[in-house]
Amino acid sequence: MRIDAVLHGKVLRQVGAEAAEAERRGHDAVWVTEEGTDPFLHAFAAGQATSRCATGTGIAVAFARNPMIVAQAAWQLAEASEGRFILGLGSQVKAHIERRYSMMWHAPIEQMRDFLDSLQAIWHSWRTGETLDHHGPYYEHSLSAPFWAPRHHEHPIPVYLAAVGPRMLELAGELADGVMLHPFSNRTYEDTVVRGRLEAGLDISGKDLSSLDVSRPLFMVMGDDEEQLMRRRRDACEKLAFYASTRAYLPVLEAIGFGDVQADLARLAHKQRWVEMADLVDGEVLEQFAIIGAPEEMPALARRHLSSFVTRVSSYLGWPIDDEDRLRSILCGFSEATED
Repeated sequence: MRIDAVLHGKVLRQVGAEAAEAERRGHDAVWVTEEGTDPFLHAFAAGQATSRCATGTGIAVAFARNPMIVAQAAWQLAEASEGRFILGLGSQVKAHIERRYSMMWHAPIEQMRDFLDSLQAIWHSWRTGETLDHHGPYYEHSLSAPFWAPRHHEHPIPVYLAAVGPRMLELAGELADGVMLHPFSNRTYEDTVVRGRLEAGLDISGKDLSSLDVSRPLFMVMGDDEEQLMRRRRDACEKLAFYASTRAYLPVLEAIGFGDVQADLARLAHKQRWVEMADLVDGEVLEQFAIIGAPEEMPALARRHLSSFVTRVSSYLGWPIDDEDRLRSILCGFSEATED
């Protein structure tokens, strides 16, 4: 299992230093987010500051852009990083696409399929010199000339797809190189829903689960003393309660027998009663979504907590450790730990 870092900083000029630090500490990949930032600019900064680890967008909002714009950015990032770039895409939700980005929202599964097909058609044209000729239900790319083609290279561009629901998971298995699971997840949901839907998609493309990279941000509640543990436990409860209040995540709660909690959380969220929301998940619900203990326990706890098909993990809450040697030793444990 590989261990990654997710950079949440919003200052572009600081991204390079943050990525270099993550690589130095032993992370296998650095992911940048679209949280009030341009993920492609941040990915470039991260890629230029690192030499070993992969850099990726986790995620870039696909439907906020068109396939040609994304294809161009990913192509150049793959070249600039000498093949270390991963294109992570997500659909976002209707309200954000229409009201924040002022873009069209269609049927998200079919639109994402066409988006991914468009990317491959564009990259194929650039690699081979063949005429660009993609005619899909939502995107059409049929105008191309050598003048507009980027500089040729042969670096692969892996595409990872963020997925929670069954149909997007199946699409990820069919068309993507990796899937980015949500931090609001649990092993029961992964084993009973995620695995089956991924395998259904993989069957369509003639692949098996071992060919798919599965990335999973994990709530790691850790501390060296009770005060640290309680503070980070509360932080985890607040974030989990916020996610759980959204109806889209109801199936994830239902998988562990806590579906009725969602309505209560939604009601409290509507009244902005945030403290009560966190109280509602502090207990058995938290233990389904998080691992809790000392930092050195995280690799072994993660192995027991996560489904066996997860190939890479990141600490959703970061690491409360300043000692680089200590953290590097802990991170090494993720590749060495075995399930009890």
